[in-house]
Amino acid sequence: MKGEMKMIKNLKIFETGNKFGNMNTAAKFYPEGYSANDRKAVHNIARRALGRDLGVDGRKMYMADQLHKRGTWKEIDKEYVEAYPNGWSDISEDIVVTKVPGVVIGHPVADCPVVMAYDTKQKVVAVGHCSAELIDKKMPMLVADALYNSYRSKDEDIYTYVSACAGNSWTYDKWPNWAKEQKFWEKYITEGKDGLFHIDLKSAVRNQLLDRNIAPNRIEVSPIDTITDDNFYSNSATFNGQIQKNGRHFAGAFFPEELLGIPETVSDRTIDITKTTTHCPVLFSPDEKVLKKTK
Repeated sequence: MKGEMKMIKNLKIFETGNKFGNMNTAAKFYPEGYSANDRKAVHNIARRALGRDLGVDGRKMYMADQLHKRGTWKEIDKEYVEAYPNGWSDISEDIVVTKVPGVVIGHPVADCPVVMAYDTKQKVVAVGHCSAELIDKKMPMLVADALYNSYRSKDEDIYTYVSACAGNSWTYDKWPNWAKEQKFWEKYITEGKDGLFHIDLKSAVRNQLLDRNIAPNRIEVSPIDTITDDNFYSNSATFNGQIQKNGRHFAGAFFPEELLGIPETVSDRTIDITKTTTHCPVLFSPDEKVLKKTK
């Protein structure tokens, strides 16, 4: 679903793939010498390009920093958006929830699934990044719980989507340290004839949602394997030498709103996504001095 969207009863779900380049500001994804301000400037250009593609204000994108790792949630309401209009603010909670039109919530990932739970009756969505470590802590279930805790959503009204993530090609050479709940993981981590431990991440997430009483026909799991699909970034593939897959794509959701009054800037007019200045695609504006490599 590279750069495309799907509509579920007024909610738009999207995954960028690598269409807009890296969607993260970590130094390891940029050329040596890029300052924090350089990286932020590049990232902002990518967000604006994504926003124009989606038909939203690319500044109003929010993600959870997941400092608690126990299912805490933060609602992105109108007051919060007004207070932090440029998005991407420090949100210590694990899950973000919104019903505000035009506001994007999601997470930059590579191999990890993002779980989106949508109350189709009350028109409110919750989103949480679910790494293997967080699946071990039942984060997929906690994303659905966030809807109940914030809006008393009924199980039968919740639709869930699991984003592109690592498929069965994800392996470890030993039992993963993050798999603490061995009774749970023994169904999804199997030792193959090759001596490697193969991880079925998609089934693990799906079955946690089933255990959370989400109906089977209201759970959709992306068939995309980020490790093998050239349109997505992947930690595992990068670790195994595919440097071009080093980066983060973004998976998220929003309720559509007419895009009005967003000023056009030099950055917006000069975006060039065909240039590659490092091991992964980087968006940049040739007219912006801020993006020059610093000495």
